[in-house]
Amino acid sequence: MNTYQASERDQRKAEDIRRQYVSREENKMEQLQKLDSKVKLPGKIVGSILGVIGALVMGAGMSLVMVWGNMTMGLALSIPGLAVLLLGFLSYYLITGSRKKKYAAEIMRLSNDVMNKEGAQNER
Repeated sequence: MNTYQASERDQRKAEDIRRQYVSREENKMEQLQKLDSKVKLPGKIVGSILGVIGALVMGAGMSLVMVWGNMTMGLALSIPGLAVLLLGFLSYYLITGSRKKKYAAEIMRLSNDVMNKEGAQNER
């Protein structure tokens, strides 16, 4: 016989622990967020890497010009650094744009499902 009466706090704790062991299915909103991240993340990574490299190279060239007065070497380093920096922006837009086209149909389907489900709940 179980005579223990759990307090409300204990019951919430037990439910939280129980949820960790129960397998659950992903809902549509979680799928939509994962898919959106899958579309944007590769472009962000490549663009960020190129942007940081370009900024560092350009900064090194600028320091050659300003600190040591070496104009030709500084410009020879700064201009390619600026090009790489701009290439970072371009790569972000190209990669993200191509992935948006690739996943557009699935994202639209999931977002319509989520919006229709929310709309049906709001009407109640």
